Amino acid sequence: MGNAGQLYMLYTCPFCWKVRGLLEHLGIDHERIQVNPMKSKKLPSAPEWKKVPIWIDAENKIHIDSTPIMKHIDSVHNEGKLWSSDNKERRDKWMEWVDLHMSKATIPILYGSLGSALKTTTSVSKLENFGFFSKRLYAWAGFPIMWGIIAKKRVKKDGRTPKKLWHDLLDEFTEEFGQKEFFGGDSPDLVDLAAFGYVRSISPYSQFSQLEEHEAGMKWYRAVEATLRV
Repeated sequence: MGNAGQLYMLYTCPFCWKVRGLLEHLGIDHERIQVNPMKSKKLPSAPEWKKVPIWIDAENKIHIDSTPIMKHIDSVHNEGKLWSSDNKERRDKWMEWVDLHMSKATIPILYGSLGSALKTTTSVSKLENFGFFSKRLYAWAGFPIMWGIIAKKRVKKDGRTPKKLWHDLLDEFTEEFGQKEFFGGDSPDLVDLAAFGYVRSISPYSQFSQLEEHEAGMKWYRAVEATLRV
């Protein structure tokens, strides 16, 4: 099979990790274009959309927003099997839950304290496609912004430590499918892969060890990881 499309992405973007997980799960050949976080003008034209991920398919059509992109790729390359469900109400409810709660939990775990924020921004500056000067600027100017303005407020508002928040989320998610290996049953579905993407986005950082302490969550995570064709 030829190249199915181009994924415009940031390496550290949790929404991009969602799409990447689906592409790897299906073994779809594609091109990844890691954009400079400081130069969004280099993104392909998409009306009112300056965020990643952006998916350009083989016909040069532009698709935006991670969950719709996942549904599109599944539909075109997998006959919609991962989104298909006998219980659409349950599926829709939990996809919305994953996108609402897990997405908001990524910043607190990575930037929830001054020390973790400094470690994370230093790692981001190395992982992303920054220019020479913007790399150094982000490494030292980024962490007080992410910690002091964004993460600190979220942690205070929630009241739980970032680790407790993630353990509670993994409890709620894994308890939903109980004795089954995946939310999708015997194999992952699109909800599994969306949740997996958010968890996986934390894996490049030392804070991931806090999630690894959640036994049921890691059992599910490793099972999804084993289905990737990379």
